Amino acid sequence: MQRNFDLVVSILGAFRDAEAAVLSGRDVTAAVQELDIDGATPETVVHHLELLADAGLAKKLTESTAGPDAMWRITWKGYDALEQDEEDEDEDDDDLDLDD
Repeated sequence: MQRNFDLVVSILGAFRDAEAAVLSGRDVTAAVQELDIDGATPETVVHHLELLADAGLAKKLTESTAGPDAMWRITWKGYDALEQDEEDEDEDDDDLDLDD
């Protein structure tokens, strides 16, 4: 399975925008599917949550629970990565305005 960066950013955004500090894999999947991200199946979202955990961007809080029932939260590093992505997008938008 290939890593989908749009899905990674959408998952981090789902954590940031949630009212709760902790989300289940099912909650994250529902939030991402509302954004109509290509290939955002429950299995793909859970796989990407695991990748985020490997990178230290998200933390699995229920080690004995697998799949969509596991509970997750974003980490400090995850917030930093999301903010960096947004800053990069802002810079890209500014670059487009140079021709005006």
